[in-house]
Amino acid sequence: MSRNMRVSMYIFFSVFLIILSACTTKQVEVKKVPEEGYVIVRNDAVFFVGDKTFNTKVELQHYIEQQMNKEHPSDIVLSFKEKNASNQLKTGDKIKVWSSHILESYPGQMIVEKFKVVEK
Repeated sequence: MSRNMRVSMYIFFSVFLIILSACTTKQVEVKKVPEEGYVIVRNDAVFFVGDKTFNTKVELQHYIEQQMNKEHPSDIVLSFKEKNASNQLKTGDKIKVWSSHILESYPGQMIVEKFKVVEK
């Protein structure tokens, strides 16, 4: 075999292996411990407030009213696997969220595998 032929075959197999490894499916790992928090729905976006606790509905309502005036009411936006899942939620709902990961952007985007409404 000539030198050019060997180099060509080496390049072909290298590219083939790179493409083959990129085509493998990666299994998504869902967090076993759900996060609990409140939802703020604005337009088509669902924001998640997971770092606050409220003793009364009045405190929650006051907080939501303050946050609604901001460009991003929360640091996390929920992105649902099911297309119509966000239609089940209303501002102020308390939910449990099982997610696979959070995309590092601002606001962060939490990929929601499943959720459960705890309190309306």
